Amino acid sequence: MSIGGLIRVTKYQLLGISIIIMLLGVAVAAVTLSISFSDEFVVICNIIIETNRYTRFHELAMYSGLSISIFFALLGIVCLIGIAKESKYLFTVVLISFAVLFCGVVQMMYWKSTYKHLVENAVKDVYDFLYEDFMRNSSTNSKQDLMAIHSTFFCCGKNSTFSHYNSVENETCFAEGTHLKDCLQAVENRITSLMVIIEVLTLLVGTVTVYGMILTAFFCFAGYYTEDWHTKGKYQVAKQ
Repeated sequence: MSIGGLIRVTKYQLLGISIIIMLLGVAVAAVTLSISFSDEFVVICNIIIETNRYTRFHELAMYSGLSISIFFALLGIVCLIGIAKESKYLFTVVLISFAVLFCGVVQMMYWKSTYKHLVENAVKDVYDFLYEDFMRNSSTNSKQDLMAIHSTFFCCGKNSTFSHYNSVENETCFAEGTHLKDCLQAVENRITSLMVIIEVLTLLVGTVTVYGMILTAFFCFAGYYTEDWHTKGKYQVAKQ
């Protein structure tokens, strides 16, 4: 196949990648907002105690997710404009953006494997604090927060302490039988399920990013072998 034919095929593939990137941006925004405003994590964020480290993680994840979705949208738009104008300068910008995005994907994979337990521990620390505070001081605020957590996560108490502190579960749990579900385990299960969603999105973004980098790099370098870059749809091998 001639270089002109390869460029046309690459152009159509890059057009598809641009649309997929924008769709991924919408997906990331949707997942970010649905997680950020889900009942489970809103309950934890609304608990006002000095040891609530989860609030910082929550805000960081929300703003990072929204920023990434905006970056995806802008990248897709720039790529579409570059395809329409066949501008090697815009394709250079797109190639650099794909490289930056690839670094972000690598960082996301590292974060998922490293900071997952930090988020889990932050939520568990909040629950442990409320549990101990209500057990020792019968605090009204702690009781209300525990009741909110139990009703939202559909759990009750901690299995390791049922035999010693039954009064906490008896006063803060609602439905019968919920005491069989450990709240610390419920928190861990919920965060693990969210990490699976994040992992799938990250793999999709990584695949599209690598493929987009290859296509964009080819498009950029192919421009040096064409006689007229701005002649749309008409490509010839440069004369030596």
